[in-house]
Amino acid sequence: MKPQNLLLDSKNQEAFDIVEFAVETYKKDKPFVIGITGAGGAGKTTFGKNIECYYGPEMCISIDLDDYLISREMRGKLEVSGYNPKSNKLYAARKNIEDLKTMKTIQKPNYNHATGKVLPPVTVGPKELIIIEGVTTLYPELIELYDLSFFLDAKEETQLKSRIERDVNQRGYTIDEALSLFHNLKPEYEKFIAPTKNLASVVFDVGPDYIMHPTHIDKKFKET
Repeated sequence: MKPQNLLLDSKNQEAFDIVEFAVETYKKDKPFVIGITGAGGAGKTTFGKNIECYYGPEMCISIDLDDYLISREMRGKLEVSGYNPKSNKLYAARKNIEDLKTMKTIQKPNYNHATGKVLPPVTVGPKELIIIEGVTTLYPELIELYDLSFFLDAKEETQLKSRIERDVNQRGYTIDEALSLFHNLKPEYEKFIAPTKNLASVVFDVGPDYIMHPTHIDKKFKET
């Protein structure tokens, strides 16, 4: 299975070389699943979408695990953040991914960040390459589903820059709200997400220029 299009993110050629080597070496006759995780604002969605563009939408699909969040109202009642496993329909996500791996069409949940509400599900068909990205990607309920996984270890300044750009410009937050959310989530990040770094096939250090420098690569994903 070869990429179908030019690489949109040439500054991160090394990251895509790892993807290409892994797919070429280990993809068999069933879908190949790539997991991407890291802090909010680390560039997970961008990385996933660029892989999808690189291989082409006919062959690849990217799924955002944020769509498996319960509503913001319900999270408030439970007094839990979006990083908490209780805020996420992880077993629904697992079932959806398992179905896609066996070439079944799914009804994927749909979450609106601007309103914090859960929308009607959308129909998603299977593809040869499946990208799963989100903060919960390597939680215990989902860890065994991936053929290759990435942890984007973003510096704090990178997270802040991205959060302000995304939360303010795309999700309707004020700058103060975006900054407050970042600081309030730091303990939750350390508790739930940071430990999953040790489970990833590949770890990238991500600076404010969004260049991904590998700090760990499992031996099986290194070209010899």
